[in-house]
Amino acid sequence: MPRMTTDQTPGSRGSLSASIGPAKDAAALMVGGAGSSEMYDYLTIIYSIYCEWRRQKRAKHSARLLAEAANIPLRKGMSPIRILIDATLPGADLKQRSRWVRALEYAHSEGVPAGQFRKFVRANGGLAGCARLAAMTNAKRRHPVGLWTD
Repeated sequence: MPRMTTDQTPGSRGSLSASIGPAKDAAALMVGGAGSSEMYDYLTIIYSIYCEWRRQKRAKHSARLLAEAANIPLRKGMSPIRILIDATLPGADLKQRSRWVRALEYAHSEGVPAGQFRKFVRANGGLAGCARLAAMTNAKRRHPVGLWTD
């Protein structure tokens, strides 16, 4: 039986860099003051990578490997989507990255296939609308008014 190199094992750094290559290419197009078309292209690629990782049941593991390779400090509960965005487009605005992550998480929670991502986002008020819907439906990120315990 031939011996596998580290680049051939599932979830290794070699296959990891190959899987995020299209996202890095799309991110490079965004750096020079891109329009909304380039941004949606980039986010569609990020979403499809995340969906593929989830389908293969390796999203958390791949995200950890990517964070280690890109020197991204991990925090408890950090989304693999956030790690993908931080690794491929580190210069993006913090608020913008947060909005993108929430919108992509919302699309995934609604079971949207990667090919229908743009259509779904447009139908739900754009990225900001999806992020708003995610914030309203995701209890872990909302604190009900008047129920503070401190």
